[in-house]
Formats: sequence, structure tokens, C-alpha cells
Amino acid sequence: MNSYVARSLEAVAFDPELTHDMMIFLAGPRQSGKTSLARRWLSQHGSADLYFNWDDARTRAAWRKDPHFFEPAARASGATPPWIALDEIHKASRWRDMLKGWFDVYRGQFRFLVTGSARLDLFRKGGDSLLGRHALFHLFPLSFREFCGRSTPSEPPDWALGPPRHLPSWDALGHSARRMAQYRTRGPFPEPLLADSDRFSRRWAQDYLSLLLRRDLRDLTRIMEIDRVETLVELLPSAVGSLLSEAAMGRQLEVAHTSVKVWLEALRRLYLVFPLRPYAKNLRRALRKGRKWYFLDWSHVPEGPSRLENLVASALWQACHSWTDAGHGRFELCYLRTLDKREIDFVILKDGRPTCAVEVKEGDLNASPTLRRRTEYLGDGVTGIQVIAPPDIARPVERGLWVVSVDRFLGQLT
Repeated sequence: MNSYVARSLEAVAFDPELTHDMMIFLAGPRQSGKTSLARRWLSQHGSADLYFNWDDARTRAAWRKDPHFFEPAARASGATPPWIALDEIHKASRWRDMLKGWFDVYRGQFRFLVTGSARLDLFRKGGDSLLGRHALFHLFPLSFREFCGRSTPSEPPDWALGPPRHLPSWDALGHSARRMAQYRTRGPFPEPLLADSDRFSRRWAQDYLSLLLRRDLRDLTRIMEIDRVETLVELLPSAVGSLLSEAAMGRQLEVAHTSVKVWLEALRRLYLVFPLRPYAKNLRRALRKGRKWYFLDWSHVPEGPSRLENLVASALWQACHSWTDAGHGRFELCYLRTLDKREIDFVILKDGRPTCAVEVKEGDLNASPTLRRRTEYLGDGVTGIQVIAPPDIARPVERGLWVVSVDRFLGQLT
């Protein structure tokens, strides 16, 4: 990674209106930049020496010797208040009790920044002694705006909330067509994206997969059939954009469909893939079952229309999480497919209500008939956008419906 890229999450996660004096939790996939963000924040606030990683034996030894090992350095820092970063602390036993004790003792004196990946995001599933003491945010890989070096608003654009009152500008970012080609080829993770080498990027992606499946998967689950999970991952790119039959996948892998379901859930927890459910509320002719699966990093998908669809899916899915984290509402990304096989690739929901329908086409400048009929399936007040690959296009089709280049479309997402 050549240099630090400013992240839009910085303006959200450290916003006193959202967090007050609570502990800040940053969860997200490994290698997305959590450590870099934490170190930069500490450095900017006079707390550069207060970063502690639980993977470091020295940190664990210091804690065993003194459970409040960070206090002397924090008080000596002179910062008001000092920020203490605890990375990977969720790997310690009884880590929630540790954090609860520290927060209750030092509340108002120290601020805590806790970073981690899959397990940190999972702890909310059970009873939580940290309720009311922390605010959880997700740091994902680089958005297209971040990659282009543009400040990124945390709020959703008007078109994501329904037909906008004013025409969207769909402004092009600087060198966006060239940068989009790089973004589409290398994926969103900072290190391969910013490296000046496609060969390095491909090797990085291979090593990343191996690390997730050979180490993180074993740490997070009791799954023993790692070879078959690797085969599942090899098969998934061909299924991107289609309904995934767990039973059919099970037959290919010669395992029960329940095993496929468990493995997919584990891969989701590791932020390798994510599912989209069908939107079916009050639709008599909508498909109500079946999920589509996409990769967070679309570079795993062969070049072509499926990769473009996965790129847009990943960008929208991350944006929905970010808007939710920022307190703008409960956003979700779904897809629509009727029993007569009419389909819209993506539907954005805000607080359960459809607000925007997005169709992805590699180069078709004519808006799809289903997108034109979106109000028939989704109700009034739903924006329609067809995203295409060719650059420098932002064409109104009719009121509330546009055909837009992928670089201009992603240029408005968090």
C-alpha cells in the first residue's frame, strides 16, 4: 500500500452525536484497513503509543502481569482524552468482561477503539454485557470514491431514497474511466488495488483466500472438510447472479445440502461472500425463496457481465451497511424475481420499503422493460437506474429513471 487513503468512516465512527463517550468497535474483513485507520487516529490525537494488538505476545504478557497495563502510558501521553486501541482482543477469553471492566473504571478519562474481524461482529448474537457501552461500525475495503481520493458523504444520495426532487448531477470523478478499469480488475482491497502490478494483485488474492480458508475458517468454526469448502469457493464464481441451489451444489460436492448451507454461512462470517434475499412483500407473483450469493471482492469472478454485476452488488451492499451504521435508517439490499421470471438485479430497502431499483447491463443503453415497470412490482416512489459499463453516460429515460455509467454511479456511493 503506497499511502494512507482517507476513509469516509472516520467522519462517522468518531462523531460525538452517534457515539458520545462509548467504546468504538470497528469490524470488517481482514486487510480492509482497520489497523491503518486506528493507528492514524491515535497518532492524530496524541496517543500513538497506545496501540495494543492481542496477537503480540508482549501485549498478552503485559496484561497477565497487570490487567490495567495501558493506564501508565495513557496518563503519561498528555492527550485529553487519550485513545487506546485494542486490536484482536476478541481472541482473548472473557474479553467482553475485560472491556466492560475497563470502560466502567475509565469512562470519561480514556476512550477505547476496538478493532477486529469476524468474531467481533458475531458477539452481538448472544447476551451482551457491553450493551449501551459500545457503538459498532463496519470498515469495508475501499469504495470507488475513496479510491479516487474524493471526500465521501456518509448520507445516502437522494436517488437511493426514492425519486429525487432535483435531477442527480451524476458528476464524473477525476480520471474515473481509467480508475474504474483498475478498480474492476483488481477489486476493492487497498493493498492490491493501490499496487502497480496486476501480477501482484492476482497473487495477493490467492494468498488471501488461502489465509481465510486455511486459518480463519478453522479458528472461527469446527469445519474440518476444508478441501471441500475450497472446492465450493471455486464453484461459486460461476453461480454469481443466479439463484444458488444448495441441494444441487451439495450433489456436486457429494455432501448434504445442510453442509453447503453451513459452509456458506461460515464464508459469510469471514466476509468472503454475502447473500441477497428476494424481495416479496405483498407481491403475489414474486419468488419468495432462494438467495443469490456474491463475493465482497469481485476480482474472484471471471471478467465479463457477471463481474460487473458483482461489483455493483458489492458496492451497494457495503453502502447499505454504511448508511445503517451512520444512523440514516435501516437499509437492506435485495433482488426481485417474479414467478414469470421477470427480474430486477437489486432493490434498495429503507426501513423495509423499496426506494430504488437497480439493473446492471454490460452495454445496453435501453432501459430494461422490467425496470420500466418497477412501480408495478415495487409500488410508487421507487427510483430506477440501469448501470452500464461504457463511461461518461448519464442519460434520463423518463421521470425517475436513468441509464448511468458504472463509474458515475459508484461515484455517488459511500
